[in-house]
Amino acid sequence: MAGMEYLEAPQEVKDDLAALLQGSEDRYSDLQLHFLLRLNHLLRLRRQQRGQLNAGGLRLLDRAIFSTYRDCARAGVSAEAEKVVQFVGSQSPGRRSSDN
Repeated sequence: MAGMEYLEAPQEVKDDLAALLQGSEDRYSDLQLHFLLRLNHLLRLRRQQRGQLNAGGLRLLDRAIFSTYRDCARAGVSAEAEKVVQFVGSQSPGRRSSDN
């Protein structure tokens, strides 16, 4: 994805976002893409760590997710953020999107 090489997100997170944006990523600013990638990454982390974190850890992660969702809304990509939430939520735990 153009403009995102500086982000150190895992490749599967970048792949998920690329699939969601379907070639239209050029119309988003680097900041918008940053927040969308961060949201995707945090949601995946929460799904993967669900059984391993205590209540405090989950609460902290949930707050980071909510904060990032709000960052997306302030950056003008709330519709895309909602797609990320729905997409990551529809994935099976521990499976990459390319496996589905």
